[in-house]
Amino acid sequence: MKKITYLFATLLAFILMNACEDVYDHVAAPPQAYEQEAAQTVTGFTFALGSGLSTPVVLTEEKLEAETPLEAIKTTATPALAEGAAVKFMVEASATQDFTTAVALPATSDQNTATVTAADLNEAVKSLYGKAPNARTIYLRATYYIVDGTSSTQIPTPIVLGPVTVTPVGPVIETEYYLIGDINGWNINDLAAYQFSHSGKDVYEDPIFTILVNNVTGYFKIVPKSSKDAASWDGVLGNPVDGNTALEGDIILEGAQAMRVTELGWVKITLNMMEYTYTIELIGEMNLTLYVPGGHQGWDPATAPTLYNRNFDFKYDGYVYFGAAGTEFKFTTEPSWSGTNYGDGGGGTLSTAGGNLKVDEAGMYKINVDLSGSPVYTMVKTEWGLIGDATAGGWDTSTPMTYDPVTGLWSVTASLGSGSFKFRANNGWDINLGGAMNNLGYGGDNISVAEAGTYLITLDLSDSSQFKATMTKQ
Repeated sequence: MKKITYLFATLLAFILMNACEDVYDHVAAPPQAYEQEAAQTVTGFTFALGSGLSTPVVLTEEKLEAETPLEAIKTTATPALAEGAAVKFMVEASATQDFTTAVALPATSDQNTATVTAADLNEAVKSLYGKAPNARTIYLRATYYIVDGTSSTQIPTPIVLGPVTVTPVGPVIETEYYLIGDINGWNINDLAAYQFSHSGKDVYEDPIFTILVNNVTGYFKIVPKSSKDAASWDGVLGNPVDGNTALEGDIILEGAQAMRVTELGWVKITLNMMEYTYTIELIGEMNLTLYVPGGHQGWDPATAPTLYNRNFDFKYDGYVYFGAAGTEFKFTTEPSWSGTNYGDGGGGTLSTAGGNLKVDEAGMYKINVDLSGSPVYTMVKTEWGLIGDATAGGWDTSTPMTYDPVTGLWSVTASLGSGSFKFRANNGWDINLGGAMNNLGYGGDNISVAEAGTYLITLDLSDSSQFKATMTKQ
């Protein structure tokens, strides 16, 4: 066969090792020149998106499981290639045309085309954008080679193709879920008290929802936000077995049946909406609330502000406003003086034999109490504000809010641009709240402002189990 001389130096083929099936684990032989030979031309190549990616791609579980091949790149013109030579590709994907961030996209080269599997494409898109099953735009960049037997010669200029629209596979995860069942009379119009807690982060990055309920004994199902808002049983979730008492299992939509709890006491139900599974933790008797009676409210435990045990770990937190310096108070486990009462044990410790605790100055304090070992507490006075690119101060300077002891609300009327914001205390990031306005969480996601304008914004920290905010356009 006539030997061919290539115009570019042969490269080490291990560059391809992790990119596709076409792996060369040796050094290609250096090209040789013969007077009678014609040089192999390396210009004149043209490429286009393959038939698998030239129109929007919607991936499905079936395509992923079948490892459906998708033609990604095709060679539309080549110079004359030596007999047996072919074009091979090493492919990357990026969310932007400048490839600031890129991920490898494994590809198989054959007949001068590059083919990827649906599963690999799905993983590449999720790596670039996250797990939400939204239509995404990607670009392909390919380094291509002329491969002839044991020789592999890289063409120096990569090709960039796109944009390509790909919708990855992902479960449907809503931002809110509610418990419905015997505990609330199966009333789909009255679920506010039975909302699962969530961090407020992107639900595809944090798909875990939890609820702590007392005496949930009986049957229950799960209501997503869309079904609650529509007051419809369409979309309500359950499990495959009616009356299932298992403490873990799958969540399903089609043919959903009710789960069942048979024991009294506190129960923690956890949903993993990425996996569509649930777990039930039977906790039994436990105080979720710690009361803070004192001179700020007439020493009445029944009407005292409370701290909340969010994680069943005997650690409580919440906010209490003290109107005057020197105000004294205690902690008690019951809405009466019949519970366990904690006073000052000295040095940040608590004691059942201790005297009253006292604040040095008026204000709203974030209080943390840890009863998991030797009882201790901490208190931080807080002043709240808005922070974010939707605010006048951007992400550097907080817009102050004002506290009203009568309404128990922090509030501010502010001009907001399109963008987002959060609530934070003391012009720092140690204490910040974001996420859903009716269930704010520490470190939660930014709160979006869809339309610029002047808004009255309030922050309600009075219920330690569920911090809330409102935003009303003026």
